[in-house]
Amino acid sequence: MTYYKEITALIAGSLLAFAFAPMDIYPLAIFSPAILLLLWLNSSAKRAFILGVVFGIGFYGIGVSWVFISIHEFGHTSLFLASLITALFIFILGLFTGIQGFLLNRFFPNNTFIKLYIIFPSTWALVEWLRSWIFTGFPWLLLGTSQINTPLSGYAPLLGIVGMTFLVTLTASLLLSLFCPFLNQRFDCQFDLKNFHYLSRLLVLIGLWAGGYALSFIPWTHVQGKPIQISLIQADIPQEIKWEAEYQKASLIHYLQLTKSHWNSRLIIWPEAAIPFLQNQAVDFLKRLDKQAKQHKTTLITGIPIQKGSQYFNGMLALGLDQATYYKQRLVIFGEYLPWWIIWAHGLLNLLDIPMSSFSPGPSHQPAFTTANANIGTFICYEIAYSNLVRHALQDHAQLLLTINDDAWFGHSFALAQHLQIGQFQALATGRYLAFLSNTGLTAIVTPKGKILAKLPAFETGVLTSLIYKSVGLTPWVYLGDGSIIIFLVGLCILCYAYRKAHI
Repeated sequence: MTYYKEITALIAGSLLAFAFAPMDIYPLAIFSPAILLLLWLNSSAKRAFILGVVFGIGFYGIGVSWVFISIHEFGHTSLFLASLITALFIFILGLFTGIQGFLLNRFFPNNTFIKLYIIFPSTWALVEWLRSWIFTGFPWLLLGTSQINTPLSGYAPLLGIVGMTFLVTLTASLLLSLFCPFLNQRFDCQFDLKNFHYLSRLLVLIGLWAGGYALSFIPWTHVQGKPIQISLIQADIPQEIKWEAEYQKASLIHYLQLTKSHWNSRLIIWPEAAIPFLQNQAVDFLKRLDKQAKQHKTTLITGIPIQKGSQYFNGMLALGLDQATYYKQRLVIFGEYLPWWIIWAHGLLNLLDIPMSSFSPGPSHQPAFTTANANIGTFICYEIAYSNLVRHALQDHAQLLLTINDDAWFGHSFALAQHLQIGQFQALATGRYLAFLSNTGLTAIVTPKGKILAKLPAFETGVLTSLIYKSVGLTPWVYLGDGSIIIFLVGLCILCYAYRKAHI
């Protein structure tokens, strides 16, 4: 048995990681799935599963390798244990692609029009959705996110991330079928496409991308009211010292010094856990901060851990003219909690030296976070990646989006740029301005078109002051949600399977 398919799958999966930020080689988001589909042709369901897992290992092995940094470098876990946890995490993610390959070739073994243009893109989109939901979900490196700077981005406010992923993989299928005459000799690239001729495929591909370009000019939402001056404080506190007792006071002084020239802004924002004390341990400091903000007729928002009874929350407070609190709902796996399904790791958090690593999730329904006469959709860390949370905020009449992070946990890795790219997609899908703030960067203001209006470089101290606007109106995706698209794709797959069985 030769393993050229497995080697090719590993390479193709590895290349897919570079379709996302910071490399942004977006054509790889089309070419890599096309290569995987080519490898799945004429493979058994079992081998398709193996090829999918190998592809996923290559993809996630590069794309989320930063998990190792937070566990080993900042969690002070041994090299062996950190490597084992990271490898297990990558393997589990790879299983999702393997499952897709198995289902595709088990229930649709023939290379027909239905398999190529309906089932392959539908199952990719559905498996990505499953990955973003099961076991609290990991909605990172979703294929559609890579297309924010392509003509396909016009579909994001219409179809959201699930629909975007479908269109990206449909493009991959169309492209593969266009090139299949050149691949016959090596890969036996044969399709039963009946009357769907070469020119028809080309016209559909062109129409798909031209349609996205045309949709990008539709103003689904519009700005309302006067601009709001906002200052984002990027303090660049090294993770190695942030939680050390001897540096905590110095960190607070550093934030105050960066803030003192920006009290004229209507909103001043500090990042996730900027105050490295529990709320009840920082009462005096918070009172002084609240008084200063009121004196300058402004609002200061900061991240801070909060204790309520025996539970700890990763929180966000608004002080000054406006008062509000938000408790983080979706926690970071291995960083803020250990999932219940790692039975062998019982007690592992006691071995990891990660501060505040036993958080509880905040309630799903929380009071509106209203500051500067604007309803703000608030997110902490990678919560911005959860489309259901973002959509829920819009249904609660959010006019702006705000996410505060501390991506210092992931060092000088791809995670920082990937995180901002996800935020750009959500701003585009919702038609809202996004204030994106991280302790070490990247810090940015994103427009409702998903474009970066202003940005601070990573690992530098700075303050980003800009004007942002409230937006009103809802994009079609906010009305429809992912649920309607998922039901449609599942129904489509069931109908296609019934049709295949009826015509055997």
